[in-house]
Amino acid sequence: MEITVKRRTWLLGILMSVSLKFNGEPVASLSGFQEKTISIPEPEGQLEYIQPMDRSHQVHVKDGDIITLKETPLNKTLNILFFTTLLYNIFANSYVLYTGNFFDHRLSGMLAIASFIVFIAVGVISLFFNSYRLVVENKSELAQAE
Repeated sequence: MEITVKRRTWLLGILMSVSLKFNGEPVASLSGFQEKTISIPEPEGQLEYIQPMDRSHQVHVKDGDIITLKETPLNKTLNILFFTTLLYNIFANSYVLYTGNFFDHRLSGMLAIASFIVFIAVGVISLFFNSYRLVVENKSELAQAE
């Protein structure tokens, strides 16, 4: 008896691995865009992901199911915000390196502070919600019918 688990996460999701538990027992660990076929001891049960500083999510699975670990819209927003903040900081620092002058426009300074505050706020809010969710992509009954 086995299930297939795929992990599809963006930039920040690659940084930490996710542990998987089947009926409370650890069965595997996933990182990045990894895909694993996992042996399960029972024909059906609860699959749960565990990640530090994140809430868990459970889904009922059966033998032969294909499960995808996907990011929630909140976590996608955090990834986009992180990436744009990173690009802004790279651009501002490269401006200083090439010209020798500091990026001293008031608007850009306010933009940097505002993006930092929003980034911290979304990060704190994300601690109270799931970053990922388990989705059963292919039910085992559909796979057996084919």
